[in-house]
Amino acid sequence: MLMLALILAAFVAYFFFDVGREGPAGSETTISTTDTGDGPDVVVGHSNGALGFPAAATRNTTRINGSDPADISVAATIAAYPTSGPGSPPAAVTVANGDQWQAGVVAASLSAAPINAPILLAPDGRLSTSGENALAQLDPLGSPDTEENKVFTVGQVTPIDGFDAKRVTGSDFADLAVNVAELRTEITGEEPAHIVVVSMDEPAYAVPAATWSARSGDVVLYTKKDTVPKSTIDYLSEKDLKDIPVFVLGPADAVSADALKDLSKASSSVERVPGDDPVTAAVELARFSSGTFGWNLNDPGHGFTIVRDDEPLAAIAATSLSTGGTWPALLLTDDSDKVPEVVNDYLLDIKPGYIDDPTRAVYSRIWIIGDEDAIDVNQQARLDDAAELIEIDPAEGG
Repeated sequence: MLMLALILAAFVAYFFFDVGREGPAGSETTISTTDTGDGPDVVVGHSNGALGFPAAATRNTTRINGSDPADISVAATIAAYPTSGPGSPPAAVTVANGDQWQAGVVAASLSAAPINAPILLAPDGRLSTSGENALAQLDPLGSPDTEENKVFTVGQVTPIDGFDAKRVTGSDFADLAVNVAELRTEITGEEPAHIVVVSMDEPAYAVPAATWSARSGDVVLYTKKDTVPKSTIDYLSEKDLKDIPVFVLGPADAVSADALKDLSKASSSVERVPGDDPVTAAVELARFSSGTFGWNLNDPGHGFTIVRDDEPLAAIAATSLSTGGTWPALLLTDDSDKVPEVVNDYLLDIKPGYIDDPTRAVYSRIWIIGDEDAIDVNQQARLDDAAELIEIDPAEGG
C-alpha cells in the first residue's frame, strides 16, 4: 500500500515541477499541493486518518488532495493529459472564471471530444501562478478540431500573457451558456445531440451536468426556478434545434413545473431526470438512460468522481478526468466521514465480482476530490470497500 502511494506521489510530482519530500520510514503517506508562489509543490506527508490509512490512494480509490479548486483543476488536467512520454497534451485549454461556477458548468462542453480543451480555473478571473505554469507546460498548439484556437476563456477572465484566447462572455449566465453552445456548434460543425437545462441558482443540482457534458459534448443551458430566460428560450426555439431532446436536472424545488412548461413550449421533447436532493439526483443521472442520453451505469466496472455537494467548483475542477481513462461519472456526498446511504447502495448494486479468475474481471475506480476536511479517510475506506472486487459463489446465485 505504501509503495502504491509513493508511486502515485512520484507520478503527480513530476508534473508539478517540484518533487515532494519523503516522510519517515514506515509511515503512510498522503499527497497535497501547496502554492508557494512559484507553482504548487507536491508534498508527501503523513495521513491523519485512523491507523495511518493512506489518503492518497487505496486499491480502488485515488485522491486529488487540496482545498483550492484552481489547484485541483491543475492536478486533474495534468492527470488527464500527461505532458511527458507517449501521451499527447491537449490542443487547447479552457480557462474559466474560478469564482463563477456557472461559467465552469457551461465551459465543460469544450472539454469533450473533438475539442478536448480541459478546464483550468482562474481565481478572480486571473490564472494563479500554478495555473500559468500548467498552461505553459501543456503548451497547447491548436488544431483543426479547435479551429486553431489554443485557449478558450469562459466568463470574466483576464487576458493571459503569451496566448491569444477565444473569449466567450455573455450579458448574464444564461446568455453565456448560449454563447458557449453556439461556439461548440461553430467549431464542430454539428448541433448537440442533447441539451441539458439546469438551475443557475442551485449549483449542487447543476454540477453533475458539467461532468456529463465533459463526457458527451452535450451543451448546458440555464433557467431560473420559475421562469426561463429569454436567451435560453430563443436558443431552444431555433428551427434546427427544436427537435433536439432536452433533459432537465433537479426537482421542482430547483426547476419548477412552470419553468418546465415554458421549456416544453420551446422544445418538442423535455424530460426531467429524477432526484429529490443533490446526492440522489447525481446517482439518478449516473443510472439514467434515455436513448443515447445518460451515463447508464447500471452494471459493474465503471469510474466515478466523488465530491462534496457544497463544493461545486471542486466538481468542475475535476471534469477533465471524465474525458478519458475510466470516464468517471460524478457522485456527491453531503458528509465528511459518512458515505450517503443512496451512494453506498448504488455502489453495492454495481459492485464488481468474479467467479474463477479475478484478473479477467472488470473493476470500479473512484476519484476522491478534495482534502480530508471535505472527505476524510473513514469515508474513503468505505468507498474503497464498496468498489472492491469480490468473489461470487455461483451456488448462491450471486
